[in-house]
Amino acid sequence: MLKQIFILIFFVPNLMLAQTLKGIVTDKNNAPIEAVNVSVIGKQMGSSTNEKGEYQLHLKANRSFVISFTFIGYQPIKIRIPMLKMGQDYVLNQQMIKQSFIKEEIIIQDKQSRKKTLSRIKPKHAAIIPSSIGGVEALLKTLPGVSSANELSAQYSVRGGNFDENLVYVNGIEVYRPFLVRSGQQEGLSFINPDLVGSILFSAGGFDAKYGDKMSSVLDIKYKTPKRFGASANFSLLGGSAHFEGKSKNNRFSFLTGIRRKTTQYILGSLDTEADYKPVFTDIQTFINYEIGTDWSVSFLGNISNNTYQMVPKNRDTEFGTLNEALKLTIYFDGQEIDTYKTYFGALSSSYHPNDKLQLKFTTSAFRTLEQENFDIMGQYWLYQLDNSLGSDNFGDVKYDRGVGTYINHARNSLNATVLNFQHSGIFNSKEANIQWGFRVQKEEIEDKISEWNLIDSAGFTLPHTPDSVGYENPVLQAPLIVSVNDLLKTTIHLSSFRNSAYLQYSKDIGNFSLTSGFRGNYWSFNEELVLSPRVSLAYIPNWEKDVVFKAAAGIYYQPAFYKELRDFEGNINRDIKAQKSIHYIVGADYLFYSWGRPFKWVSEIYYKQLENLIPYKVDNVRIRYLSNEIANGYATGIDMKINGEFVPGIESWASMSVLKTEEDIVGDYYTDANGNEKEAGYIPRPTDQRVNFSLFFQDYIPRNPSYKMHLNLVYGTGLTFGPPKSEKHQDILRIPPYRRVDIGFSKEIIKEGERKKGFCKHFNSIWLSLEVFNLLQINNTVSYLWVSDVSGRQYAVPNYLTARQINIKLIFSF
Repeated sequence: MLKQIFILIFFVPNLMLAQTLKGIVTDKNNAPIEAVNVSVIGKQMGSSTNEKGEYQLHLKANRSFVISFTFIGYQPIKIRIPMLKMGQDYVLNQQMIKQSFIKEEIIIQDKQSRKKTLSRIKPKHAAIIPSSIGGVEALLKTLPGVSSANELSAQYSVRGGNFDENLVYVNGIEVYRPFLVRSGQQEGLSFINPDLVGSILFSAGGFDAKYGDKMSSVLDIKYKTPKRFGASANFSLLGGSAHFEGKSKNNRFSFLTGIRRKTTQYILGSLDTEADYKPVFTDIQTFINYEIGTDWSVSFLGNISNNTYQMVPKNRDTEFGTLNEALKLTIYFDGQEIDTYKTYFGALSSSYHPNDKLQLKFTTSAFRTLEQENFDIMGQYWLYQLDNSLGSDNFGDVKYDRGVGTYINHARNSLNATVLNFQHSGIFNSKEANIQWGFRVQKEEIEDKISEWNLIDSAGFTLPHTPDSVGYENPVLQAPLIVSVNDLLKTTIHLSSFRNSAYLQYSKDIGNFSLTSGFRGNYWSFNEELVLSPRVSLAYIPNWEKDVVFKAAAGIYYQPAFYKELRDFEGNINRDIKAQKSIHYIVGADYLFYSWGRPFKWVSEIYYKQLENLIPYKVDNVRIRYLSNEIANGYATGIDMKINGEFVPGIESWASMSVLKTEEDIVGDYYTDANGNEKEAGYIPRPTDQRVNFSLFFQDYIPRNPSYKMHLNLVYGTGLTFGPPKSEKHQDILRIPPYRRVDIGFSKEIIKEGERKKGFCKHFNSIWLSLEVFNLLQINNTVSYLWVSDVSGRQYAVPNYLTARQINIKLIFSF
């Protein structure tokens, strides 16, 4: 009797308040499928469909679950459902496809990445985000901790680091950015082809020991393995791309090939400098995989790219200054610039799985880059004072000249680099733990020939003229006439070295805790330096009603110099240089919750990075010039926050905000004050000290016609530091104005994926038409400065503005 009362009191009310998941499972003809196994991944619970295809599950409230549908002869499906409130019912009807047709898995939550300082990004967003560069990098710039103040460049800074401090892997192989690029318009195509990407993982710090030897971040890209034949084509005013993929009938051989051609001629036409721009960037990539047996496969990843930038400048008009001092710079140009960047890359991998627990992989790769930079550009400039009298009829017109002059820029630079390596990695999985290890042997050959100089002349002051030459009757006794030039650099460098590295990593779940620890070592033959980097991360998942994960990570991250860090402004190599060091301390939380009947995710991290043995540098546009003979210590600290979810039902959006402070103290950096006293410069902001950064990626659609969508990309970042030419590093404390940018896109899904098609349309899987407006608010963002002088020798910083408002049309086909 007591047992029956207990059941009535406790069991029946809980059953009445249970959260029910129910639905119907059908085939492509909408016929019900009986005996489909419906289970909750990671939980000992499940059900199966009846003869009507119906199923029902009872789930806990405020928990996020991944539901699995499996049945013999049909492709397995995994879908994450939103968290259910107390007493809520949720209907999930599912259509299953036969084994010969494979449906992409839809998994929003990735359990392993939640336990680490990794963010998983959906590759499909790379095709729809409105951006002049597009691709994966455009998505990265909307993440917390990531900043960029140049829409023409794919480069980004992470938590106070520079562009050279970011690791990028494609299929486990590190890839490199160009060496000689000075500006975003020269940059060309990123290595990553978004049409080929299958998964994206990104960490802004505290990453595992299996990732390499850089101080700031890691981007881990995996190219997809095709399940069936498919293709796509993309055309826009900025170029086009196409890709093909397929798999053999016996499922052993698969291929993935992408071709891209990009031109930014249309975008560059909105710059202040009027010129004949001819930028053409092309590449072809392929990823081939062959399964020799059930436990052994081989794959090849190859890439050939040819980026050419040609520019014949004509003239430039830039108005700048303030209302009290309104100025205008007019320049007339002669000359041209021709830059070429050719890259060849190939990697051959072999994977062996002797059993379910052990995975072994061996890879050999070769990277070759041939870069040339040639320009002779002369600019004759006039600096005007504008009429700033508000009541004047000539307000805004030229009032008088403040200076005239000429500048000449010359370069004949070439860099050839070859990187060869062999690497091995392994994974051992057991119920108790996960062990990963690896090593890499790398040979590097770099040949750099530099010949560049520039001259800035105001009113002829740099022309040969010796005041004491008057009255000399004998020309031989006259003082020599010399034209002095600025920033003269002429040198030839050949660098050959070996770089070896290895790592060991151990992961284990202990109750509600998940521990990952490891270390890696790196030895560089150039300076005979050996560095060891221990790293550890810990995740805790409490048994709460709310779905929360707490995370902490710490580790030492060394970054041995590659090449650019070795060379000073005079072209000399510092052979005593040591690896830069960053110690990361990170704590954060990951919270999945349910609001407005839809799922959301809040992620926040607080970090502190202790920086030692830094090599100070200066940035001009995207060009980084290192002060290789200087050493600095510093820090970077801040907080990153992101919220993402279905702000609009059915589509994902997110907002990110970062607050950062990073400073450095150059060892032995002194200056003399107005009283003649020598003082230490102390801590100064680093060139990447962008104090506040906010970004928003928002999507919406017309409620009654969801095939019409809107995509908004908004970025705001406070100003970065800069200084006058030839200034000491501690004088670089001026600030560029904040970077503000809004890009918006409007798209129409002409042919919807998955729906039945007739006639000509049956050849296409989907067709999208998109209209994009870049720089919607027509804001003049500054990327760098051109320094000119008036007749009195006073220097003026003339802003180099980025692109103005432009419209782009894009058409996407998939087959």
